[in-house]
Amino acid sequence: MGKLSLKEKFIAVQKEVPLEEYQGKKGNILVIAPHPDDDILGAGGTMAEAADQGRGVFSVYVTDGRGSPRKNKNISDDEMAALRQKEALSALQVIGAVGGFFLNRRSNELAGEKGREAEEILAEIIKYIFPEEVYLPAPYERHRTHQHCTRLSIESLRAVPGLKPILLGYSLWGSFWGGRQRVVRDVGPFIRKKVEAVLAHSSQIDYKNYHQGILGKNNCEAIFWESHEMQKNEFVEIYLDMTELLEYKEMTLETFICQDVKAFMAAFL
Repeated sequence: MGKLSLKEKFIAVQKEVPLEEYQGKKGNILVIAPHPDDDILGAGGTMAEAADQGRGVFSVYVTDGRGSPRKNKNISDDEMAALRQKEALSALQVIGAVGGFFLNRRSNELAGEKGREAEEILAEIIKYIFPEEVYLPAPYERHRTHQHCTRLSIESLRAVPGLKPILLGYSLWGSFWGGRQRVVRDVGPFIRKKVEAVLAHSSQIDYKNYHQGILGKNNCEAIFWESHEMQKNEFVEIYLDMTELLEYKEMTLETFICQDVKAFMAAFL
């Protein structure tokens, strides 16, 4: 299969404005998703708020989700990949995003030579969008594909000259250990829209109640984030500030995590 151009990897959900109008546009945000639905689960409320403000909201789906668990065992992997792309676009439309880039990689293609190819493609997208904020899986994810995407995303971001975005990590299959800065976003006004977008991923809802889980997670985080203060919000999304990894390009994820743990120890132990 020949290499597709950047525009051929992009599918718009807002048809009235061409992609070219968002090239390097101020206020753009980019959410990097290992699978179709990770963007909405991890940052859907933030995405909806940004879209409501008129900002350009984009997702990049690194893998096509063909290996996803499925209730209907008669669905082939190719059919599942096509279904998950369709669901992702429906969710983006609910959120009000501009559209999504689909790299259509498989989970076993995120390391080695194929991983470097994915880094180059992602860097090309990042250079085009030139986002002010980037969201990606935080480094504590208990999911190998998420971990691989975090690493290759950081390398892709580091490869774009002059790029200085805020880099925030979301957590789905992990938690937020450590003592570094966390960013708390009130997503209460957009929680209904987020849940509606999650429900658009119906193939995944068939085997896990993701809509209930994320609603509970975002409510739980609002309640338990502050230990000695009045509850401020009903639903929040919490992110790990990872911007330092772009400011200090020699820093490894391992070093970042070690410093995070040491900050926790210094503050609480």
